[in-house]
Amino acid sequence: MNKFSEYYKSEKEVINNKLKEFNKNLVKEDNPIIKENLELLANLNSDGKLIRGTLVNLGYYLLKDDKDYSNSLSLAYELFQTAILVHDDIIDNDSKRRGKDTIHYATYNKYKKYSDNAGELKSLGNSVALCMGDYGLYLASNIIIKAYSNDKNLSKLLTYFNDTVLKTIKGELLDVVLPFSSRHQLVADNKLEDNIMNIYKLKTAYYTIIGPLSVGMILADSSEKKLEDITNFGKLVGIAFQIQDDILGIYSESMGKVNGSDIKEFKQTILYSYTCNSKYKNELLKYYGKTLTSENITQVKNIFIDSGAYKYANDTMNKMYDESLNILDNIEWIEDDKKELLRGFVEYLRSRNK
Repeated sequence: MNKFSEYYKSEKEVINNKLKEFNKNLVKEDNPIIKENLELLANLNSDGKLIRGTLVNLGYYLLKDDKDYSNSLSLAYELFQTAILVHDDIIDNDSKRRGKDTIHYATYNKYKKYSDNAGELKSLGNSVALCMGDYGLYLASNIIIKAYSNDKNLSKLLTYFNDTVLKTIKGELLDVVLPFSSRHQLVADNKLEDNIMNIYKLKTAYYTIIGPLSVGMILADSSEKKLEDITNFGKLVGIAFQIQDDILGIYSESMGKVNGSDIKEFKQTILYSYTCNSKYKNELLKYYGKTLTSENITQVKNIFIDSGAYKYANDTMNKMYDESLNILDNIEWIEDDKKELLRGFVEYLRSRNK
């Protein structure tokens, strides 16, 4: 087990205990309707991987050793993630999240004994989920304000935190619109990869890597130069992580996704964009965006291999992971033992198979 894995295990336990306490207090509400729906949010706000919260604490620890001070910020970031996922589940019409019913789906099921109007029930479920997602976003900001009201870095911290939220939403917007634009040829094939890389940067690199590390560092009174170093490092790690996720989403048998869901959803990845700029485009479009049999999914996998897209994506991913480690090696202000945690984090991501 590398040093990051040990660190992650320790921090995950701390954050999980904080979340349990927070979720218990979250549902203290007199109005029964509000209380019931806050219980849905609290239920979803648990059993996550807590990797982003861990990175918040690691960002703080890069500069200061009093680890406990960043725990409230870690909690706020995890709540932000839950809130964004509530909205994401509506967009993707997902019924499960973290092994539980999503909020819109749970609401639909709760009230279906009172109505046989599917449209009415779906509208109610989506509306409740929107409210709970919005509630979680603003509550995350409130946690930061209350925990660090006397901290000199509060203004800078909130500004950066909210900017990370905005970047995530921009990435989600691109992710929603680009499949439609691509399907209906509203964007040229040779422009697809630029748009996809922008999604990777906004929706994954900032949200998952740069954002949590940076807010932790800001709380620890980081300089702009140090934040710039971590941004350069984290951008490469985040994009590589998302490319890897897209590869695993099609080729891994242990992703926990519905087999072929990325294909069915016409998901825009560099596997797709590379193939669209090859002679295999028309063959791919026979299957992409459709509900497929296991045999059809295998055919899509083979198309990505034959077109060179699989090799291109895999090579790009590994090149970015390698470049991120080179950047890390050249950052002089990070102590060696803490640099080892970041190096272990990169290898932790690179070695995953789900």
